[in-house]
Amino acid sequence: MEALGRYDFGPVFRAVRRYSGLSQQQLGERIGLAQKRISEVESGAGRLGLVETVAHVATALRIPGALLGFAAEPGSLESDGEVCGMERRNFLSLVFGITMSSTLQPDIARLSETLPAHAGSVRRREIGEADAVAIERLTEGFRGTIYSQGGGLMHAAALAQLRAVRSFDDAVCTEEIRARIDLATADLAWIAGWASWDLEEHDQARQLFAFGLNRAKRAEQHPRSTDLTIGILLDAAYQALKLRDGNDRRDPGREALRLVELGFNVANTSIHDASASARADLYASRAWCHGSLGHADQCHEALNREIDAFTAIQPDNVPHWARHVTEAEIASHRAHALALLGLAQPSFVPAAIEHLEAVANSADLTYARTRAFHLPYLSRLCLLGGDLDSGVRIGQEAITAINGLSSRHTRSQLQAIAETAAPFAATSSDVAQLREDVRVAVAA
Repeated sequence: MEALGRYDFGPVFRAVRRYSGLSQQQLGERIGLAQKRISEVESGAGRLGLVETVAHVATALRIPGALLGFAAEPGSLESDGEVCGMERRNFLSLVFGITMSSTLQPDIARLSETLPAHAGSVRRREIGEADAVAIERLTEGFRGTIYSQGGGLMHAAALAQLRAVRSFDDAVCTEEIRARIDLATADLAWIAGWASWDLEEHDQARQLFAFGLNRAKRAEQHPRSTDLTIGILLDAAYQALKLRDGNDRRDPGREALRLVELGFNVANTSIHDASASARADLYASRAWCHGSLGHADQCHEALNREIDAFTAIQPDNVPHWARHVTEAEIASHRAHALALLGLAQPSFVPAAIEHLEAVANSADLTYARTRAFHLPYLSRLCLLGGDLDSGVRIGQEAITAINGLSSRHTRSQLQAIAETAAPFAATSSDVAQLREDVRVAVAA
């Protein structure tokens, strides 16, 4: 224990190998270190100096974080006390450091350049416009599939491409190309982070969001850097907001709101103005946060401001990552905000049901996944409103729709239907059957 407190893993590695019979090579393969590195640590010639490396190795060996000086806070994401590479509190500090500083402190710069895993790539001596175009097109392909089908299909491929793009860091190019490459890399990290979040790999998603924010900061001379920074911040906020339904019992609604307000600050202080599209997204996210907190007036005000911003959009000034946002998608934003508000304040359940039904029946949604995302909320609110027949019917529709996706997050929303339906299962065989069907779907 004393050695662990000093981050001295030499005795640990030797003990693990002694009791397991593993060679240095085999141990290295299990914890992600080279055999040479294992040998150096065991002999005392080297130490694990980076906190991220310590966290990764400790998690692989299932060493409780408290033994390494990592405070285990009540309600933390780690249910078994293992070390998390980037805790949410540290992530907030990192994000604020990236977005609000004119120059990055060394520790912040190092952390924000950390990817979830490392792999070798072919190094490039020179890069040009064709390379930037290639990254942009790859990212658009990933985005289309991930948004429509979920993060599972393209998650590994997006991460692999991001690691490969890191090989461009030392290549020779013009300042203009460098800014474009950095922005394209930030966008790729953003969609890879979104896929990680959709698979509920939350720590990995935060690493990727931080990496993307740092690359967007490096590309701040690029006209789209402001919009892209805002987009990453809002997805990080949404991740925090959805953890409200998970094991973390701190106040993710307020944490998410802090990230959204940071996005407004970026919009108002950056070199380049934020587009009307980015501002519409900011207001939508603000509405979701206030809805989850039960702040009805602030929620409705933000929704009205979103509509104003949306009507001011110039089609030729919409970032490529926001071109899927149509009037139908804006309506889905309103429905989601009201759903969150209805779950917080029952008096808003009827209005939320009305808007959710309109979204569920819309033929104009860009992605079918949007409908699948809203169906669990609609089922839950119908149950809470006393309409058990509709709640059961829509719950079954949700199961069917979500079974066609590769999204762990969306599938986990089915569990919320079962929890909402629990009080009615004893008096309704249909509700009891819905809960059983949800159990089977979630297990699948």
